[in-house]
Amino acid sequence: MMTLRYACLIALSLIASAFLGACSTAPKSENQELFIEEARAATRWFERQVPGLKEQINNSAGYLIYPSVGQWGIVFGGGQYGRAMVNRPNGTQIGWGALNTGSFGLQAGVRGFKMLVVIQDEATMTKFRDNKLSGSVSGVVVVAQEGTSGVGRFENGVAVYQGASSGLMAGVNVALDYLRYQPLGYTE
Repeated sequence: MMTLRYACLIALSLIASAFLGACSTAPKSENQELFIEEARAATRWFERQVPGLKEQINNSAGYLIYPSVGQWGIVFGGGQYGRAMVNRPNGTQIGWGALNTGSFGLQAGVRGFKMLVVIQDEATMTKFRDNKLSGSVSGVVVVAQEGTSGVGRFENGVAVYQGASSGLMAGVNVALDYLRYQPLGYTE
C-alpha cells in the first residue's frame, strides 16, 4: 500500500515536471510590460544588495534576470520554473529566458526567489543563445536584504545570484542545460 502511494506521488511529480516543461519561454504579450517592470526592479534590487555587481555586469556579455523563480518539492520529486528577461550589459533586452528543472530526492515544500545570471563572455552568450550551455554552477551567491554578499565568481561562464525579499535562503545548484533562450520577436 505504501509503495503504491509513493509510486503515485513520484508519477505526479514527473507529470508536473513535464507540464512545466511545456510552458512558453516568453510571457504572454499582454503580460510582457509588467514582467519587464518586475525584471528591472529585481535587477536594481540585486545591484543595491551586491557591491561591485554593476561593474561585473558592465564587463560581461549580458545577463538574465528572473524576477520570480518557483521551487517545489513533493516527497521524492520536485523542480524549479521561472522566466527571465535577457539583456546586454547596458540593459537593452535581446530576448527571453526560462529555467525549467526537475529533481529527485527527498524534498517537500514550495518557495519563491529571484535570480540573476551574469554571462561572462560572448562565447558563453553564443552557447546560451543556441541553447547549448552545459555543466552546472554550484557557487550560487545568496543575497540577503542587508547586502552583505560580494560579487560571485564565474563558473562554466556564468555567475549566479539568488535572493528573496525575506532574507537568506539556501543556495541551489543550477544546471545550465536547463536555461533556455528565445529571441525577441520569435513566435511559437
